[in-house]
Amino acid sequence: MESGKLTKKAGYRLRTLVLSLCAIVAVTGFADSALAQNNQGKSASGTSGNPRITVKGRITDDHDEPLPGANVLVKGTSVGTSADADGNYSLTFQRSPGKSDILIYSFIGTESKEFNVSTSTRLNVQLKTSSLDAVVVNGFYTQTKETFTGAATTISGDQLVAVSSTNLMQSLASLTPGMVLVENNSAGSNPNAVPSILIRGSNTLISNESEEGVNNPLIVLDGVEISIQELYDLDMFDIERIDVLKDASATILYGEKGANGVIVVERKRSEEGKLRLSYNFVPRFSVPDLSSFNLCSPAEKLEIERLAGKYDTADGSMDEAYDYKLQLIRKGVNPDWLHAPLRVPFSHTHSLALSSRGEKLEFRANANFGDTYGVMKADNRRNLGLNFSINYHLRNKLTLSYKNSFSLNKSVDSPYGSYTQYSRMNPYNPMTDEDGNYIKSYYFNPLSTSSYKTANPLYDATLSSFGKSQNQSWTNSLSGRWNITKELYVTGQANLGLSWSKADTYESPDMAKYENSKLADKGRYSLSTGNGLSTDGKLVVNYGKSLDTRGSMFRVSAGGNIQYSRRQNASFLAKGFIKDELSDLSFALTYPSGHPTGSDRVATAVGFFVNANFSLWNRYFVDGSYRTSGSSKFGSNNSFAPFWALGAGWHLHNERFIKENLPWVNTLTFRYSLGYTGSVSFDYYQAKTVYQYDSKYQYVSGIGALPKQMGNPDLKWQRTLNNNFGLTAAFLDSRFNLSFDFYSNTTYDMLMSVNLPPSVGTTSMNVNFGQLNNKGLDLSLSAQIIRNKDWFWSMTLTGGHVMDQIRKISQGLKNDIDNPYDSSKPKILFVEGGSQYDIYAMRSAGIDPATGKEIFIKKNGEYTFKYDENERVAVGNTNPILQGSWMNTVRYKGFSISLATSYTFGSDYYNSTLKNKVENIDLDYNVDRRVFTDRWKQPGDHTRFLGIGTSSSSSQYSERFVEKRNELYISSIQVMYDFAPKAITRLGLRKLAIGFGLSDIAHISTVKFERGTDYPYCRGINLIFRPTF
Repeated sequence: MESGKLTKKAGYRLRTLVLSLCAIVAVTGFADSALAQNNQGKSASGTSGNPRITVKGRITDDHDEPLPGANVLVKGTSVGTSADADGNYSLTFQRSPGKSDILIYSFIGTESKEFNVSTSTRLNVQLKTSSLDAVVVNGFYTQTKETFTGAATTISGDQLVAVSSTNLMQSLASLTPGMVLVENNSAGSNPNAVPSILIRGSNTLISNESEEGVNNPLIVLDGVEISIQELYDLDMFDIERIDVLKDASATILYGEKGANGVIVVERKRSEEGKLRLSYNFVPRFSVPDLSSFNLCSPAEKLEIERLAGKYDTADGSMDEAYDYKLQLIRKGVNPDWLHAPLRVPFSHTHSLALSSRGEKLEFRANANFGDTYGVMKADNRRNLGLNFSINYHLRNKLTLSYKNSFSLNKSVDSPYGSYTQYSRMNPYNPMTDEDGNYIKSYYFNPLSTSSYKTANPLYDATLSSFGKSQNQSWTNSLSGRWNITKELYVTGQANLGLSWSKADTYESPDMAKYENSKLADKGRYSLSTGNGLSTDGKLVVNYGKSLDTRGSMFRVSAGGNIQYSRRQNASFLAKGFIKDELSDLSFALTYPSGHPTGSDRVATAVGFFVNANFSLWNRYFVDGSYRTSGSSKFGSNNSFAPFWALGAGWHLHNERFIKENLPWVNTLTFRYSLGYTGSVSFDYYQAKTVYQYDSKYQYVSGIGALPKQMGNPDLKWQRTLNNNFGLTAAFLDSRFNLSFDFYSNTTYDMLMSVNLPPSVGTTSMNVNFGQLNNKGLDLSLSAQIIRNKDWFWSMTLTGGHVMDQIRKISQGLKNDIDNPYDSSKPKILFVEGGSQYDIYAMRSAGIDPATGKEIFIKKNGEYTFKYDENERVAVGNTNPILQGSWMNTVRYKGFSISLATSYTFGSDYYNSTLKNKVENIDLDYNVDRRVFTDRWKQPGDHTRFLGIGTSSSSSQYSERFVEKRNELYISSIQVMYDFAPKAITRLGLRKLAIGFGLSDIAHISTVKFERGTDYPYCRGINLIFRPTF
């Protein structure tokens, strides 16, 4: 019932403009004529001599609850009606000559039914709720969930929209146990920052920023692989379902690409009946969230500087500077630096879909446009998507489908730069001079230009600097299905994709950072372009047969796929611009590289697979798959690798002893799977020796080349062994549902670099050496608390836990501790037997009350005042004990409200705010207020932080800054109202839903730290208008 009603709510949409309606009516008339011809001229009107009949009744779901808005249609015509709020309907039409008419009863989220009628009658119809969980879509074929041994989560498009109508990836993570969006505290709510996704932890160690994303799952849209950015920009309202595949049994068909999980997305298809037009409009306001910033006021900051001795000089030379700042404060100078680069922007998204479906032909066209503005001034992200699909059915034997998709994304970065610059500005410095012009820079001693200077970021924002990018993609897909017999059918698909990208970044020579630079180094312009071509095809033969009447069946699928991709990139760097507005590349004075740089990368892959599934008496089922894959990304001696998976399950609820003794148990299924998957999210030519030509080495015979990468012909595939045990249960007429999975994934032959001697010419090469294990659990518990005619309340709780262990790494990676690509936490340190998420720091006994110095603890337990990097140990782990989401949906008649929250419990966090803005402060900038209250001042003080004027080295990592992190995040609230059909029929609408939503509402944490350091977080409020004609 819940799935049907949720789908009903999301299906109602807003009435468009009256002028548009007139045009739609005209188009509808034309399209209906074409469909009538396609349906062989069938019409319910018949001839004037045919009698009129009336069919009345009530339409309910499988819980005997009414289905308001359910459709009743005379097959082959456009004659129909909709049920009222109580599910009652009445349809009068003229009989067809000489035969019975067929009525089609349908409702979104339920299985359609057909009935023959020849006379007036009363017909009560019960539509069974069609659960998306009944099947799993893996991108190659559809599997029955009842005999599926893998771990997968299925989510409908309506469920996604119910959580959030503005953030697809947040909705997906909230609804999928075991999936998390990687936190990026620096990027905050930057609309141009695409988050990374983890499913069941990381299967590859990440030691530097360039490797970010190698643990992202594979994403497949309508059978075509897409990037995570394309998923980020996807139209939420055009999604029919998403299947998240997690273990080997579920992802085995993707073999070498399935280790990180697979996200399979399907767009919506045409609806039954006549031409339908749906429209979705979501306007949104965003408000900056600065609640985590706790900075000093002008008077507080000046007093901290005084206490730190910044104005204590023997000759009193700083007295005048102190007095000058004090006078500014007394005059009321208190500029709002935090809000200076911010705004409250208005964004909007539009989605328009036109579809129809006849007996032989169906089509759907979708256009979507999004104009998103962030809270930093002058940034923007603009998306345009156009999709078209057409399906042709021939005698229930052959189905041909063609899909065409185009997407365009343009993004503009804010010229106001990093938000960190504004949070660090001293609060007593005015933004402008007496004439209202922005001050270019400030000196700590305003009366001396020889003191430390700080640039005004607002001045730089007035210059001609810019950063922008553009991405385009065009995909064509042709697929078909041939039903050879009732048991045997063949499917195939061929795809062609083209992509283009361009990124420009210009820094004006008048920026403060270039003030003391040479003319040839002032200003900077970088340009990069790229284009890609990808082709792939797959063919699958499927055979399935029922063996008896007790639910025994056998199914086998075999097929293969082939892929080819090519990516060409070029980049150019220019410096030395003589004037702010002259930003064209031709005005540059120098070109550091002397010429453009570029790359041309080609990758090919091929794979063959077979899968067999057997079910006995609808109680026991087994599943087995084997795949062999070949890829050009690996060594010539190991181009091919095998992958396999085995699984088994047991439906205890179909056993007689369960049915007789526990009738309240609706579902109780145990399943287990074991298998190998792989990962190829690495560089194209990692196994090959690569040379780079250098024009500095010119000889008679040509230009010299230097080794850039040392090849390894024996480089093997990185493979992951997946173990998964699962339990699925439903109780009390399926009002309570439980899904639990425990897994253990071990990655073997992990790719990592080893150090090489200088004589080779390159410092490292890739080898198969590492081993990493991930263990964890996924949990989902849902309950329908109230379920009656008027009220419905459902609750879903998800949770997940991952713990990893590094079992083997190279010596080079053990020594790689000087690459802190994330400054918000200590330097990366990988230790065998430890976790990649361990926080390594020196243990601390706190601040000595007598001296104000920190007391460190060595590994042997000895106390010392001296910090030693070699004494660092694991003092915490950033992986939480449990994290997940908690969602509630309440409906009363046409009203509904959805609340989505997420939680994190038991993780450790290295609080860089405490280290860099409370203790190890730079008094040339503003600091946290806790400097004023929580630091040691005199002997006997029991405090957490060193005294003012005393700081530790930035390379010292102390246990004092590690805090236990428990969080509750209220991510969204959405209120909707679905209009009754009678109220909107006169407006020419079939459905209408309006509502509003709030997003990123509150963040409650046991750790107080600055959130959104380079780009602030924001809260949002949006409206929702969804009509269907």
